[in-house]
Amino acid sequence: MTTLLHILNFLLAILVTLGLFVISFLLHELGHALVVALLRGKAAVQEIRAGSLTFYRGRVLRVGILPIWGYVRFAEEGVPPSDWRLIFVAGPAASLFTAYLFLVLHHFSSLLGFPENWHQVFDIMAMANFALAGFNLIPIPPLDGWKIVESWLPLFGIRLSKESRAQMNKWGMVFIMIVSFGFVAIHGFYR
Repeated sequence: MTTLLHILNFLLAILVTLGLFVISFLLHELGHALVVALLRGKAAVQEIRAGSLTFYRGRVLRVGILPIWGYVRFAEEGVPPSDWRLIFVAGPAASLFTAYLFLVLHHFSSLLGFPENWHQVFDIMAMANFALAGFNLIPIPPLDGWKIVESWLPLFGIRLSKESRAQMNKWGMVFIMIVSFGFVAIHGFYR
C-alpha cells in the first residue's frame, strides 16, 4: 500500500509541477496580451496560447498541459516600433514578476503553512521563471529578443516580408530545439 501511495504522490508532484510551469508560461503570455490590449485595444488580442495539448479552450485563451511554448497573436498591422518593443518586453517582465512572486512564496512558505517540500518547489519555480525571462530575451527568432531586434531593423532599411519572417521563425525554432536537445544530451538533465 505504501508503494502505491508513493507512486500516487509522485504522479501528483508531476502534475503540480507541470501546472506551475503552464501557469508561468501563461503569465508570460498574459504580460504580452496586457500591453497589446493597453496600446491597441482589447479587440487587438486575437489569441493567447500557453502550452500544448490543449485542455482549456476559451474564446481567446488556449491552455495546454505541456509547457513547451506560448504566444499571443494580435493585429500587428500598423503597430509602431516603440509599441512593438513594449509588447515584447512585457513577456519577460511578467516572467520576472512571476519569479519574484515565487521567491516571496519560497521565503514565506513555512509561515503560510505549506509543507517543507513546497519551499523547494517555490525556489525551483522562481529560478525557472528567471530562466524563462532571460531565455526569451535571446535575439533568435521567434523569441521575444528577436522581435525587439526586429523592431529596430527598419531604421537600417531592412524590412522583412511575412514570408521571410515565417521562415526565420520556423528555422529559429528548429535551431533552438537542436541546441536544447544537444545541451541535454551532452550535459544531462541535472547539473
